[in-house]
Amino acid sequence: MTNLLNRSIQERAAVEMIYLSGKGDISHRLVIPYSFDGNLITGYCSVRKQIRTFHLRNILSAQLRFLPS
Repeated sequence: MTNLLNRSIQERAAVEMIYLSGKGDISHRLVIPYSFDGNLITGYCSVRKQIRTFHLRNILSAQLRFLPS
């Protein structure tokens, strides 16, 4: 997972993920990561249309999505 997140930052790719919130809600997110410190991912969330922070431990699945330029 950490390799995927680091690669997404280097290649400026989005990450499509299934995320478990702190309240136990599962959501589908498309995030363009700006930073990753090993535990937290900060990036633009297309669902909320704002910069958000995500905990690595709450990502249930993730894959790269290359966006058209």
